[in-house]
Amino acid sequence: MSYGEIIELEGIRFRLIDDSETILKIRRLHKRYNEGKSNEVHALRGIDLDVKKGDMMAIMGPSGCGKTTLLNMIGHLDYNSGGEIIIDYLDTNKLSDSEMTAFRRDNIGFIFQLFNLFPFLTAVENVETPLLLKDIPSGVAREQAKMLLRDLGMGDRLYHYPLELSGGQQQRVAIARALINNPAIILGDEPTGDLDSSTSAEVMKLFRRINQMNQQTFILVTHNRWIAEKCDYIIHMVDGKISHVENGPFMED
Repeated sequence: MSYGEIIELEGIRFRLIDDSETILKIRRLHKRYNEGKSNEVHALRGIDLDVKKGDMMAIMGPSGCGKTTLLNMIGHLDYNSGGEIIIDYLDTNKLSDSEMTAFRRDNIGFIFQLFNLFPFLTAVENVETPLLLKDIPSGVAREQAKMLLRDLGMGDRLYHYPLELSGGQQQRVAIARALINNPAIILGDEPTGDLDSSTSAEVMKLFRRINQMNQQTFILVTHNRWIAEKCDYIIHMVDGKISHVENGPFMED
């Protein structure tokens, strides 16, 4: 076998890539909305990007530059219009919808600005939900969710509902839910955008601790320069393209 070769294993096709540390390869990625219509928007224009395992990367740029669209493409929340996304050796273009759903569930965690917690579920119920969707026995799922929430300092809030929690506490629950399947990649879309500066600092410290302890890759979209500088490097986007990459280390406060 040689690098670049397509192989098939248990019915799923893989492309061998040439860097064992690379967890994400993007090549010639395009995204068009309303394609072929008079109001077509070319949101991504041939993105090329390599991300190594354990990287903590920020994506910055003006509104409408394509940064959230790029995050959605990496997370496969939407279909691309052309190009390749290879995650941990897997050419995701080759997956069926059902295979992609399972792959996304098991390999990618999502953290959003508005937390996206189920308001009618307690903290522990929110966190255990991804495990229950994998048919993990309810008792096992509950214990794993409780352990993770305790690790994140939420042991005394296990049975509180989201509206009974502060913004920082809700984000910790959202982080626990994103981590419960031990994903290789964690995506954050303005994950501290609704938090005050003190809570944002706590969340970023938590991200970095998880990143360093578990070698999990973080990709964060942010408008906040201070947040971006807590990452290893910053991808700057303009008009659907990567304009330049700014490498750390950055000055600490």
